[in-house]
Amino acid sequence: MDRLPSETESVLDLFKQTGKQISHYLIWFLCFVLGLGLVLLLHENLEVLLFLRVNPWHLRAYRLWSIVVLGIAFIVCIFLIEGYLRRSRSEGRFFGAFLKVLSIELSLIAVSAGALYMKNLRDFLLFF
Repeated sequence: MDRLPSETESVLDLFKQTGKQISHYLIWFLCFVLGLGLVLLLHENLEVLLFLRVNPWHLRAYRLWSIVVLGIAFIVCIFLIEGYLRRSRSEGRFFGAFLKVLSIELSLIAVSAGALYMKNLRDFLLFF
């Protein structure tokens, strides 16, 4: 638990604690931005998938509801990541936890972007 500095702590310790707190929120913001990019990629993949499989009259409703569902899932995941990073910071393993979250997010982004790229590449090759 974060606490106020006592008389035995120096100003340097206070700056170290503040620096750790600022770095925690910067890393959390980086995870937030990567997660938002993942949600946008997933929405694009879902839109392509729905366009191929769904009646065009239902497509708009599915697209709008997918934004709501993905947004709720995104908010829940961000709170879970925040709790995990905060807990790992207090246990002294913050960097390892950050690398684990970063690797999961980047692998999901790579899979989603790869699926979107392969779909676009296949459509491109079908024209020739």
